[in-house]
Amino acid sequence: MAFPSLRAKLSLAAWLEAHTEFRLPAQANDLTSALNSLDTSPQSISYSMQFSLLKRYFNRLILGVLVMSFILGLVAVPPAFATSQSNQVNIFWLFIILLGFHLLNLTAWFVTMVATMRHRSENKGILLSALIFLNKKISKHSHFDEETTSAYLYWQCPIQSNTWLVSSISHGAWGCYLLAGWLMTLLLLLTNQVDFVWETTLLSDEAFIQITQALNIVPQWFGLSLPNQFDILASRIDLVSQESSTRQHWANFLLASIMIYGVLPRLILTLISISLYYLKRSTLPLSNQERLIQNRYQYKEKHSTLIVDNDSNKASESAKTTSKTEINTLDEKAFLQPWALFEWSAPLPSFLNKASTLSLLNSRKEQTLFLIEATSTPVYILVDASQSPDRGSRRFFTQVSASYSSAFMAISDDESAQFVEDWQRLAKEAQLPFAKIIGKD
Repeated sequence: MAFPSLRAKLSLAAWLEAHTEFRLPAQANDLTSALNSLDTSPQSISYSMQFSLLKRYFNRLILGVLVMSFILGLVAVPPAFATSQSNQVNIFWLFIILLGFHLLNLTAWFVTMVATMRHRSENKGILLSALIFLNKKISKHSHFDEETTSAYLYWQCPIQSNTWLVSSISHGAWGCYLLAGWLMTLLLLLTNQVDFVWETTLLSDEAFIQITQALNIVPQWFGLSLPNQFDILASRIDLVSQESSTRQHWANFLLASIMIYGVLPRLILTLISISLYYLKRSTLPLSNQERLIQNRYQYKEKHSTLIVDNDSNKASESAKTTSKTEINTLDEKAFLQPWALFEWSAPLPSFLNKASTLSLLNSRKEQTLFLIEATSTPVYILVDASQSPDRGSRRFFTQVSASYSSAFMAISDDESAQFVEDWQRLAKEAQLPFAKIIGKD
């Protein structure tokens, strides 16, 4: 699938509209064609191209982490095989180096996942925070738009799926470390003859036999020749020589254990974490701004104006006009429709007592919710002409015009109304039908 996807573009557009002056074209026929404007704006390097490059840089940073982990795995094994003239290697010390820290990290990860399962954490962790920091530095060096970078990180690292993103990177890095260790161990065993030994002060021989036999359980399923009780007892460090079959059994045991208890679990957990990360991210609910953009193109702009005689004895007459035409009067039916009061501080008008619904649009949250719940049902928005419209008012009514197919502006015109013409001009710019309301008995 080509990147950015439709959902990624929607997230990018929502972020840009909320934090910059960028706006999707209102004349677009549908959401897809509207989002295609991200491919051409700005002309120097489009938002979509910046988004794609940021993803490429982020993926390369993750690849760098995996490569570094692989190199560390290659470097960690040879010192553990450093032997004296006797060519003896402590098998369980080798286990600690290759699998011990891996098991500690796996236990810590499991405990953390269980502890944070029921609540969402905003902590990104050291690894992800470092990747985000480097990605920001690279984007700044590439002269990318700062808000585009923020939009990408918001899309790539949402709080709801951060846990699985960090887990996938961590498991992948450990998997590379262990795979490199397995390959280096195989190489050293192919080119060197070593005797595998063990020694202890506190533990008994029986304890080592039980530990080894417990670790043998899974590798035995694959029909490998593994150390038996005789091999274990014959591998004490105080014994002079070791048979070739015993060395072979210990080598099989070591390679099988690293692969089965190290590489394969990390590979499986990496795949699970990646799958859950993409699943969580793809099922995230749309943000308010994203729903607003969707609703904007869900309905085609259909502006119609009613010119009605105020006399209730006369039948209402419909006339198809442009959205720049003023409505002369409103009939009784109009006052039974849903009404909303925009930034209203005066007492509620008595002529709206029979309105089917009455809502206030005083806060940003109320206005956003009003835009999200756009329908094709006629809705009237009453504005107070004693207050001058500002840039926020213009932006809101432009979005109303794009989201609602039958929205009307009603301008309250009384003695204190000084800005009637300003509101009329705004309605024409937003392509909204409007009417002045002087009074109603």
